[in-house]
Amino acid sequence: MKGRLPLIVLLFSCLSALGQNKNKSIYLQSKNLFAALNGNKIVLDGDLAEDLTELFSDAVTADDIANELNNNPFLKGKITFIAPNAQSAGTGRFNSLIKQAGSLDVTNFANALASLLIDRAKEELNLAFFNRLQQFSIKYPEFQTLFPTSYDRLRNLLNVDYPRMLPVLREAFFSDIEQLTYNLEAVLELPKYQALRNNFPEINMAIETLKLIHKLENGATPSEVIVDVDDAATNITRGDYWANASLGFKNLVTTVHFTRIFSESLQGDDATKIWISLTDAKDLVKNENFTRLYLGLLWQKVVKMRELRYYKNKTDFTSLQDLLASNSNSILLFQNKISQFLSLASQVQHNYNEIKGLAPGEKPGPEQYYNYINTSLDIIDFGLSIVKLLDKDLQPDDYLDIARQSNNLYKDIYSKQYTMAVNDGFEIIGSIHDLIKTKKDDVNDANVNIAFNEFSTFVSKAKPYVLFIGNVADAKSEEDIKAALNNAILPVGSSSIKKNSANNLSIQAYLGAYYSMHNDRSDAVRAWSDKFGVYGPIGIAYTPGVFSFGKGGALSLFASVFDLGAIIDYKLKKDSVITSTDPASSSSASKQYTVNLGQIFSPGLHLVYGFCYNVPLSLGIGAQYGPGLSKIDVAGTTNVINPSWRFNAFLAVDLPLFNVLNKTKDRK
Repeated sequence: MKGRLPLIVLLFSCLSALGQNKNKSIYLQSKNLFAALNGNKIVLDGDLAEDLTELFSDAVTADDIANELNNNPFLKGKITFIAPNAQSAGTGRFNSLIKQAGSLDVTNFANALASLLIDRAKEELNLAFFNRLQQFSIKYPEFQTLFPTSYDRLRNLLNVDYPRMLPVLREAFFSDIEQLTYNLEAVLELPKYQALRNNFPEINMAIETLKLIHKLENGATPSEVIVDVDDAATNITRGDYWANASLGFKNLVTTVHFTRIFSESLQGDDATKIWISLTDAKDLVKNENFTRLYLGLLWQKVVKMRELRYYKNKTDFTSLQDLLASNSNSILLFQNKISQFLSLASQVQHNYNEIKGLAPGEKPGPEQYYNYINTSLDIIDFGLSIVKLLDKDLQPDDYLDIARQSNNLYKDIYSKQYTMAVNDGFEIIGSIHDLIKTKKDDVNDANVNIAFNEFSTFVSKAKPYVLFIGNVADAKSEEDIKAALNNAILPVGSSSIKKNSANNLSIQAYLGAYYSMHNDRSDAVRAWSDKFGVYGPIGIAYTPGVFSFGKGGALSLFASVFDLGAIIDYKLKKDSVITSTDPASSSSASKQYTVNLGQIFSPGLHLVYGFCYNVPLSLGIGAQYGPGLSKIDVAGTTNVINPSWRFNAFLAVDLPLFNVLNKTKDRK
């Protein structure tokens, strides 16, 4: 399972514990008071007063309780409470809660040679990509933590033959993705992020939440989850770093406490049910006096918790008790919200019963857990909506996106949609990153800046590798794997990278046409005899930041190594061989020719201008030596003549294959 995160347990903060409270719920207490209502008066006899003592911090007698209730904003002037005798009452206690393909094996046939060059070139690029992935995994402990088995395989990458490399890695990818929900939380616990944990309680809540959801997956009850979440939240509020908590996060914690109070208040006396049903609550949601009794006791419980506040800014806050009191005449509004809650609760109850009603030894399926968690998230959404309804300006940090992503991650894994799984998992990390980013300027700590910059670097650089892992794991055929590799090398449109770079070094190819300038050497027939021709060099391009002009294009220095122009030219012409005297029966035939590696070796140096904006065309000028192979004619005969130097200009499509080095310019 934006593994599982800060509210995904908060999702269960509205789940009510089964049999977790020895005291009666607020619903049952208000039900007893409603039964004792005579006109507009209630006499607090011993039993009624005893039931209510746990809602009051200081009241110990029926007189004290009656005085408190008679001043309750929901009850004052509506219902009068009378204590027949001063009686002592016991005090109650409040119960708390994510290969070596360097050599080219040249064949004797043009198509075979071209295919070999293409295939081996791709293998070289693929191997280079795997080497980069290996170096990335070694450099970043976050990757090692997220994908430990893959990291172990990558460390020994060069000891594996290329044909076996992908199967070995793919098996490791499967293993790591299956454990992604557990590995996510471990990333946040890395020592390098201690400074972030010390200053951002949101991260600590995220870690605790992930652990608690794992307990739920392993059979923990909702009551156990609620207790653990409350304990975690309480520990966070008591920590030194609580002072650095954002106002939104503090509002969120208040909402969590209130949602739990509200949820527990609607428990019944049927141990098989998490909450009362709509049928049970018929009078509660229709009779104003019953509703006021219920809300009055709910308010008392909030008052007892004292420091429950909602912040609009650092100095302007509203206590939860005042917020509720200011809406004491909105009885119909509360009745509607209670009805909505219980309607959602019935769905959670149904899913809960499915999980608990299985035969002995039979475990719930992942789809059942997914549905259970999803409906519980709807309950949390409801809990937050109450606060926003009472005051639209009070906006707690919204962790629900992270919670939804966490549950989607769980679903992705059990349904074996691995690309979606790694994407959802990585988006959870990205969401935490963005959450910290919006708050880090409020913390003046050099260690925080260092840790955050390292986190940012990992987030920005890891995404292509993470998606590659998912794509390979998802692949159903060899073609799917090839597509994953092609996407990982460099996407279409990568010619624009060097135009926005502070420093770029790439393996580069061009495909277009050349114009050869005058050659004074006439002592022999030379390779560069044509003024125009097809140009297909592969080499290395370097673009310094000073010549990277953004929308204005870029100037690069290009050193060619090979030139496949003659072979490309031949393939593009698609010559026909007449195999019959009847033109209608002519057909295309493959022509056989022999080319060796030395014949396409063609070193050179060019200054190349990449066109403005994102137009993938380049104009170059420079000098080149070679090639031994100058042309393949219609009959399939190769023309091998004396190589020589030429000065030429070319216009070609810009085809960067992959970046060896790239540093993006800072945008101000």
